[in-house]
Amino acid sequence: LTFGGFQNQGSVTAGYRFANIKGRREEYQQLFNLRDGFRLLDFNLIGQAESKGARFADDYSLTLSGLGGDPFPGGQFSVRKAGLYDLRVSYRQSTYVWDRDDQAALPIGITGLTTNHDWSTVRKMGSINFNLRATNQLRFGFEYFRNTRDGMNFSTRTIDYFAAPAAWGSFARANPYYVAAPLSETSNRATGSVDYTRKNWNAHYRIGYQAFDSIIRGNNTASPQRSINVGEAATAGELARLISWSDSRQLKTPVSEFSYNGSPNAALDLRGGYTFFRFRGPASLDAGFNGLARASASGATTPPFVSYAISLSTRTEVTEPTHILDQGLTYKVRDWWNVLFDYRFTNSSSENRGDFHGVADAAPIAGEVDYLWDVQSHQSELNLEFIPRRDVGIRAGLRYYHRDVEVREGGVVQNIPSKVINTVSPILNVYYQPSSKISLRGDFTSTTDGTSYTRISPQTDVRSRLSARLHPWEKLWIESGLTLRNRHFDESNFQNNMRITSTNVTYRQNERLSLFAGFSYDSHFATSDVTFLRGTAPLDVLWRDQSVSRTWQAGFSANPAARLGVSFSGNYVRATGRGEISGEPPNYGPLKFPYATATVHYDVPAAGRIAVDLQRTYYIEEIVRSNNFSANLLTIRWTRDF
Repeated sequence: LTFGGFQNQGSVTAGYRFANIKGRREEYQQLFNLRDGFRLLDFNLIGQAESKGARFADDYSLTLSGLGGDPFPGGQFSVRKAGLYDLRVSYRQSTYVWDRDDQAALPIGITGLTTNHDWSTVRKMGSINFNLRATNQLRFGFEYFRNTRDGMNFSTRTIDYFAAPAAWGSFARANPYYVAAPLSETSNRATGSVDYTRKNWNAHYRIGYQAFDSIIRGNNTASPQRSINVGEAATAGELARLISWSDSRQLKTPVSEFSYNGSPNAALDLRGGYTFFRFRGPASLDAGFNGLARASASGATTPPFVSYAISLSTRTEVTEPTHILDQGLTYKVRDWWNVLFDYRFTNSSSENRGDFHGVADAAPIAGEVDYLWDVQSHQSELNLEFIPRRDVGIRAGLRYYHRDVEVREGGVVQNIPSKVINTVSPILNVYYQPSSKISLRGDFTSTTDGTSYTRISPQTDVRSRLSARLHPWEKLWIESGLTLRNRHFDESNFQNNMRITSTNVTYRQNERLSLFAGFSYDSHFATSDVTFLRGTAPLDVLWRDQSVSRTWQAGFSANPAARLGVSFSGNYVRATGRGEISGEPPNYGPLKFPYATATVHYDVPAAGRIAVDLQRTYYIEEIVRSNNFSANLLTIRWTRDF
């Protein structure tokens, strides 16, 4: 098609999807969220100027996908004039759903299994990028980015507040209440940039401004309302009449980013940069609670219960500056021997200054907040790179990381969260390709921390990975990988072991037939001692997660006739194991999850391609069976090139 001074061509794919879902629809939406109805699945349009030196643009393109109700619609428009400018406008939307059956009764009769955290949110991302080439050496750029997130969160909240007495802890820990909390977040970022090139040197500088706004308003879902902890008898009398809060913050920051790279001589390459941003703005929390709580300061689990009424207002000013300095070099000792050194310094802090006031059972409460986190880190990495032959590559090095965390409350250093951490990590990467039919890659990293920051921060972390690519025959490809990782912290009995392996085989007979198959194995084990800071006994428990996932996949694509095509792809996931805390029921367990798609398409002369997709899936949990579902999807598509 010729119009507007451009030679234009493209394609459009539209169709209708039929969806038949049985069982828990919310779980289906969590995993797929594909619904029935008409869809504009794809639209592509590109144009080339009819003659060189066109006045406004040499070419343009427009792509759209997933329009009409699918969870991930998006699109991009670009236009370009060679040697002068290019413009890109992009948009992407993502819908996220998480909705477990929180009230399900287990086979053993226990409710309240899950965390009771559900959400349905939509994230929208849009950007404009414009680059202008003033000369061959000088370029200017402009970028605008907007990111929003809106929707509904369902979560749990305890009735806790500033200046609460120590005896309140037993009641607070025993009673997490289910709440609804709609949220709205907006982030805007606008920057301008300049790039300059002179001989062997390149410099880039970006300056701009960024703003972030967030507000969450929450309320209890019923009144009076019992907490999700129905296993403790006393909670039946500790009903909440009102749980209401509004949490907001507004943060703004300048953006300044500088980077460069260059070669003062043939043997030396330099690179570096400096980044600065400082988020600053107000944050506020207004809350009100009233209901019934246990009266005894000892945390008795029997009546009497007394009424409480709490209101609280907090105003805080937040300041979060960050400085990042990078410097690196590559020195060529020989043609086959390079020395690489990189250093990064980061200084990041977060200071919160504010005050709170309110009323707790007619008694005024007030106080000040002055909290400062200051983190300075130095990271150095030295690598020796050897490439003795084209088929062999070895990189060996050492990484050193120093982090100094200082926490002050009211100007006084807090000893428990303030720590100095030194980390040493040897690194090894190897590449070997003995022939055109086989290539091997491997890497090894061992990290040792002098101090673990949390009870599940490993003091030792050893990771190794091996991958192989085989091409024994012209029509056959085999790819395989293995990852091993072991992490430990003896003081808290923390242990985390992972074993991941996968193999994929692809066979391509010719343009009319190709096949593939694969298998992956994922083993995860983690355990640790857990100590609650306050609340009812037991305060010391054992946390343990153990799971093994196996995934089989296979498929083919065939063209048995000139205009006829058939394809199939399927996955079958089988997971075993469970996650649990001692004294509580497991929070997950074995499941099955197959998913398969079969497609038949036929090219109709002068009309386009007609395709039919049939998708089949089901999901089965062995513990919370009310989450199970099955789904059949039928999509009829029409694609037309123009």
